[in-house]
Amino acid sequence: GQMPTDSQFKKMTHVGISFLQATNNKGEISMTTGWENLNEIVASAHANDVKALISFGGGGFKVTSELMGIRKNRQNLIRNIIKFIQDNDLDGFDCDWEPSWLDDKNEMEKINNALTDYYITFIKEFREALDKEFGKGNKIFTAAILNANSIWYSNKKQIAHFPQNGWWHYLDWVSLMNYDNDLGSQHATFESVFGSQGSVSYWTAFGIPQSKIMIGVPFYGRAGWGDEWLFYKDIVNMNPMIADTVDYIMHNKSKLERKKEYGFNGVSTIIRKVKELKKLNLTGIMFWQLSGDLPSTHQKSLLKAMNEEFIK
Repeated sequence: GQMPTDSQFKKMTHVGISFLQATNNKGEISMTTGWENLNEIVASAHANDVKALISFGGGGFKVTSELMGIRKNRQNLIRNIIKFIQDNDLDGFDCDWEPSWLDDKNEMEKINNALTDYYITFIKEFREALDKEFGKGNKIFTAAILNANSIWYSNKKQIAHFPQNGWWHYLDWVSLMNYDNDLGSQHATFESVFGSQGSVSYWTAFGIPQSKIMIGVPFYGRAGWGDEWLFYKDIVNMNPMIADTVDYIMHNKSKLERKKEYGFNGVSTIIRKVKELKKLNLTGIMFWQLSGDLPSTHQKSLLKAMNEEFIK
């Protein structure tokens, strides 16, 4: 994992370390590779007055009903996470249990139904265990959720709903993953977050209060699904004179195909999003992921731009 610089930490309030995952259905856990320096990152965060959260799951991780639907396994998972928080001096937990995109439709439906059936059970039991172990209010509990709430896997069938059963009451806030919602110049636009059909209005209508909503922004551009993405820093390095108002570039990543639109958030869009979330009294803004930004001393750093707009 990449160690944020002190300059980056000074512009943040929380850092999410990704990902902790279950290694089997029994609820045993481990970090994804590359986090041998976890303790250093947590210590450095604390030295800079930043809270360190551990993120569980991630886009490629498939949460099964055997893991979440069998009480013994679920409780074992919760116990293991609580111990992990304790052992690593972490300030909280971020549940990034996402719907799965799989080519196998039956498998996909099964895995995504686990979300519908067991999400609130896990969230509620985890909150109880966290408060019991550390005392109420001493640890943070958040969740990352999609830009909107459903996945179509045919034009007739929609699955993977986060149910409307009040699971958000157990969380300190939810982070909207306002990216990968569309491609090219439509990727992660201001409208997709704040427009009348946007993410914030979707989730507030769903029942989540504005005071519990954090928006998300990408530190990368996207042209297609899969590998057709570019870090923001690479976009700027390829186009050093790029204007702050530009939100997509034409680029050919594979050399075999024609150029495609890579839609991203530039400095102007980031500032506009921060202004709007302040106006609505939302919790804040998160990003995926820090390594996609330029150094936070760079004039075009997105972290720098959002930090400066926040403290105005």
